[in-house]
Amino acid sequence: MNFKLERATEKDWDEVAAMIYDSTNVWYEKNRGFSIFQGDKSVTRVYCETYDALEGPGNCVIAREEISGRIAASCFMHPRSTHYSLGIMNVHPDFFGQKLSSLILREIIAESQNAGKPLRLFSSAMNLDSFNLYNRYGFRPYAVFQDMMIPEFSASVMIQESLPESVKSELVRVRRATVTDVPEIVKLEMELAGIERTRDFTHFITNANGIWNTWVLEAEGEKTGCENSVHGKIDGVLTSVLHPASHMLGPGIMRTEAQMLALIYTALSHFAGNSTPVFLVPSTCQFALKTLYGWGAKNTEIHLGQALGEIPLLEGVLMPTFLPETA
Repeated sequence: MNFKLERATEKDWDEVAAMIYDSTNVWYEKNRGFSIFQGDKSVTRVYCETYDALEGPGNCVIAREEISGRIAASCFMHPRSTHYSLGIMNVHPDFFGQKLSSLILREIIAESQNAGKPLRLFSSAMNLDSFNLYNRYGFRPYAVFQDMMIPEFSASVMIQESLPESVKSELVRVRRATVTDVPEIVKLEMELAGIERTRDFTHFITNANGIWNTWVLEAEGEKTGCENSVHGKIDGVLTSVLHPASHMLGPGIMRTEAQMLALIYTALSHFAGNSTPVFLVPSTCQFALKTLYGWGAKNTEIHLGQALGEIPLLEGVLMPTFLPETA
């Protein structure tokens, strides 16, 4: 078969969405015994819509089979001022074994290198085919993240009483984010991780499509507890997405594990009884992990942060997510 690389346009979104739905479910059903996506295949259009809203058209690379005209594979990419992120990569089950992931990956690597920026991604440590692909092209793992969920989280008296004192003291500074917080969020992330995501956080907080929630943790000494306060320095931020195709906490960045736990607790309390979000915790955060296990958290998967080129600083606590990819 012969394939040509193109950039997806809005007319391709339904076909790309169906391919993401089918290829992801096929892998999970074969290797994990369950499906990730449920319901109508159009639910995964949210990937196309989100990347288009953030970056405009042209950031989904597709491989089209020349004779049939079918879209055989796709991958989203996310150009930022500090780096490129590589998003969800999919090959339609009908085209497995055609080396289309390599074909698309080479295109994205070339673009990031022409821009003089590192390329980063998160990949499942349980998918060795994926790991082998990226490793062959020179990507280096730099961090391990545990995908976790709490099946029956309740903001109950029992859990409140089990909160470490360090977390309780941080909770009083957590509030809803507003767009006026974006500059301070960007400063925080540049300081702690050396990455810039102004468009991402503006999109999340503006929340035009009603699927995002974002909280910030104000720095000690800043005015707190009032939605209309003059917002000052930020020590942490956490976003969540609630959509049929993705329910996760993240992205997030904080200075400390106690701040991460305060933000996770706030987000989980907001959704308690309505949904069970997944969230990624760095495996180095032993205090946070012990606390989360005490809340009933279970591990569901392991992901690796990988980079081609410069590895991010990561002096704070990073909570990545997959919609959009936030490497």
